[in-house]
Amino acid sequence: MHICKIPEDSVTPPDEGAFVFAPGRVQGARLGKNGPCLLIEGAERFKLFTEGTDLVKILEGHGHFKWKKGETDFAPGDCFEAENPGEYEVNGSGKFLVVRK
Repeated sequence: MHICKIPEDSVTPPDEGAFVFAPGRVQGARLGKNGPCLLIEGAERFKLFTEGTDLVKILEGHGHFKWKKGETDFAPGDCFEAENPGEYEVNGSGKFLVVRK
């Protein structure tokens, strides 16, 4: 269970036009889906859960990840691999991409 920084080119975002957005807001954010990818916009704090692996690319905003075992800071352009973190939060990012594996 960990969240660690990976090279920025590890996650290439699909075209935003390819995402289908939920009609309302989810946890205060606009949530788009495209296959195994999630695009989250406008959330100051967004909770996620996975027992697998998520690749996360920060598109806008500075903040930190928070999970059971700690916290990790991020900035725009940063990419992370979240391997079996269980529940974790993305705090401070205005826009980020999650690729579920």
